[in-house]
Amino acid sequence: MPTIIFDHILNLTLLAALTLVAAGTGNFVLHKTRIPFGAFGERVFFATGMGFGVISTSIFFLGAFQMLNPASVYLLLTACILPAICGWRWFYKAFRNERFQRIGLDIWDRCAGILLLILMGAALLFVLTPAFGNDALSYHLTVPGKYLAHGGFYFIPGNIFSNYPLNGEMLFLAALVLRGDVLAKGIHLTTGLLILLGMWQFTAVHLKKSPFRHLPLLVFFSIPSVFIISHTAYTDMILSLYGFLSLYGFLNWVDRKHTGWLILCAAGTGLAVATKYGGLFFPFLGCLGVLCADYRSRTGTSRTFLHLGIFIAVTGLVGAPFYVKNWILTGNPLYPFFYMIFSGKGWDADQARRYDLFLQTLGMGRDWLDYVLLPWRISFHAKMHSPQFDGVLGPIFILILPFLAGIRKIPWVVKVLLIYAVSIFLFWAVSAQQIRYLIPVFPPLAVAVGYAIGSFKDRKPLFTVLLLLLGIGLCVNGYHISREYIKITPHRYVMGQEDRNTFLSRIIPSYPMFQHINTDLPSDAKIFFIYMRNLGFLCNRTYYSDSMFESHTIEKILARCETPFEVYEALRARGITHILYDIAYVFGPFSTFSEAGKTLFAEFQNRFLNHVKNENGRYYLYRVTY
Repeated sequence: MPTIIFDHILNLTLLAALTLVAAGTGNFVLHKTRIPFGAFGERVFFATGMGFGVISTSIFFLGAFQMLNPASVYLLLTACILPAICGWRWFYKAFRNERFQRIGLDIWDRCAGILLLILMGAALLFVLTPAFGNDALSYHLTVPGKYLAHGGFYFIPGNIFSNYPLNGEMLFLAALVLRGDVLAKGIHLTTGLLILLGMWQFTAVHLKKSPFRHLPLLVFFSIPSVFIISHTAYTDMILSLYGFLSLYGFLNWVDRKHTGWLILCAAGTGLAVATKYGGLFFPFLGCLGVLCADYRSRTGTSRTFLHLGIFIAVTGLVGAPFYVKNWILTGNPLYPFFYMIFSGKGWDADQARRYDLFLQTLGMGRDWLDYVLLPWRISFHAKMHSPQFDGVLGPIFILILPFLAGIRKIPWVVKVLLIYAVSIFLFWAVSAQQIRYLIPVFPPLAVAVGYAIGSFKDRKPLFTVLLLLLGIGLCVNGYHISREYIKITPHRYVMGQEDRNTFLSRIIPSYPMFQHINTDLPSDAKIFFIYMRNLGFLCNRTYYSDSMFESHTIEKILARCETPFEVYEALRARGITHILYDIAYVFGPFSTFSEAGKTLFAEFQNRFLNHVKNENGRYYLYRVTY
């Protein structure tokens, strides 16, 4: 028990220290811009977001110049301490000069604050457990770990996700150096908490008459997919942070006419672009926003082009490096997409076609009626761990937002929030329909929900109806969050009732196989995974796995071989010493092998493979006999 408590304290201390360094470093940079901040919390929000961006970008260049190792990361973080101290001195001066006003919170808003604290506490319990999210183990943590071991960026065969934009993963790389996967999860939760701070300050600055401050935060954080994603080592919250930061900066630029805000907006947009491919839509929104804002204020043509030039230049400068890295390593800046235009190393036309088809299967159809029903379906029919949107949104938005139509005069900032959300929703609707890819629209919509409910506070019947609808939505969200908590029961690990191996064995059925590989196989073993979900972070030996269509390589080998010996020779040429597979996807009901392929693989297995271990009659490990 004392050991596990010490681990938790150390993880939380390092997380707090890294966040303080990021905030101080970001404030050091922002202090040089002379941007007029409206409130102390606003400064903290932008400074911390930018500070994390400075750290992740710096680590990127360590990788680009093949200087990536624990010593260089420690040196980089140490170098950030001095500007961070200066930044915190300026924070202190700003804090002393701040005129804080006592906020009279409504009883309903206080209740929302209490519920929010409970959710944040539950999320923290999840954070303190070992990483178990599939994407975290297959690439969000695996890829930065491989780059760290290699000393810099390189092409990772089989793992197409290693060539996605990886700005968030650079922060996870720092976490792996400092402590490990728990710290990486903590960084992701911290970015989610930063979003909450940004929403709080946005409401205080731009919607001063709104009686609700905690309520929008609760609406956002209680969305089941938001809560579940926030405590994993994913990057969706990081993308959402920079999306909201850029939107907040844009509205401040429109309101305060200071070019520094446009630069901050562009920097946030660039960091969003560098985080996920979904961020590529943000620059188009930004350019449209600049044009509309300048048209609204009757800005001259030359100045409008100047503003556009600043926005595009800063966005490109911040966001382009990862795409250049992909172009150099794979020949395709948008790898693995647009294969017919750019091609791409380690990818082929058949995989590209199948990947496009796979993305189109997400959701509940792509006919015109499916698009019309999409808001209803994502609110009431979405499911976790299912092609049916792979997440849960809940009904709060669809129940509350229509009441905005009954408000006579909606503030222009709320209109911008809605336009921003609708634009991203439309882009999402024609791309990969997974709920977590839609998270960037939830903060502005949650702010709009808080404004809508607050606008009817003096109209008791409608206000009562809205509170009832909100209560129904929160109950639905709470039900899904409770199910996740009961399934994982994180307190058992946090309180020391389970060790790491016991916890992961309970959550991940194949984990005992990885334990065996790590402890009993020789250090020079190379394992070929076939439909093992590519959980490379759990494997301490060299391995190969197809990250999509996980039998693609073995099926290609079987298709061009006629005898078991030819299969043996093909695997020997790749240096494979062991094969680990899920029998359900090789010989079972989910197999994509042809009947001839199954027969040939069975013959090869009988002749050239020695059984080593199996788990639950599902996962089988074999040694290749050379």
